[in-house]
Amino acid sequence: MTHLLPFLLSPSAIAAEGGGPGYHYSWLQGIAHALEPALHSAGANHDDAIRLVTMWAVAFFLIALAAVGRLGLNAAMARAGAEKYVPGSFGVFGFFDVYANGILNMISGVLGKEDAKRFFWLFGSLFLFIFTCNVLGVIPGFLPATDNVNTNLGVALCVVVVYVVSGLKRNGMGFIKHLAGPVWWLAPLIFPIEAAGVFLIRPTSLTLRLFGNMVGDHMVFGIMSDLVPFVVPSIFLGLGIWVSFLQAFVFTLLSSIYVLLSVAHDEDDHH
Repeated sequence: MTHLLPFLLSPSAIAAEGGGPGYHYSWLQGIAHALEPALHSAGANHDDAIRLVTMWAVAFFLIALAAVGRLGLNAAMARAGAEKYVPGSFGVFGFFDVYANGILNMISGVLGKEDAKRFFWLFGSLFLFIFTCNVLGVIPGFLPATDNVNTNLGVALCVVVVYVVSGLKRNGMGFIKHLAGPVWWLAPLIFPIEAAGVFLIRPTSLTLRLFGNMVGDHMVFGIMSDLVPFVVPSIFLGLGIWVSFLQAFVFTLLSSIYVLLSVAHDEDDHH
């Protein structure tokens, strides 16, 4: 850890480690450089170390933010009578109040009100985590963790686990029957196709869509910043923020549709 301080204070020290034209240095590389020996033994390179540090920093930041928001909710619920429903000054609690309503309204249109509340913990966390990781790509000195396949695949696999567990819990063997198709003698053909869709195609699609868009956006912003360092990058900065929001929205919306396909089979069986 003794070599951490020079890397935090001087980007030129990081530049000495490598990187060609157009390479963008991150202050997080100083922390990543200190952790790199330990991570290298697990097969991670320097860039992987940077993204790992970024991902955990985002996770702890959001947990702390949620804790502050919860304290605000507790304070509001402790008020007497109707005063608990009167909004105060806009702060962390106000932000989460607006955010929670927005996410609930979005996924209620897909899952219905009851299932939207039941799965809010997943989709509310997904959007915040992905958006925060994405938007770091437009903040000088940071790199987005979502321009790495491993990060996105991990998030996508969480959605797959919820898909399978929720389907089995809601429909039991009906979930397996749905994967096997409506005709029993076609089951040996249909089941592998459906299983590949659940365990391979959908997580791969979620992973590569987010990865491709974030890598492309980060690359375009970097190239334009090198070619025209004044004014023009501001346009791509705004575009990057919009892409960060849009990709978090798309990932969350598609995930809610996948969960709907898992929990709605019982309704299909009654028709």
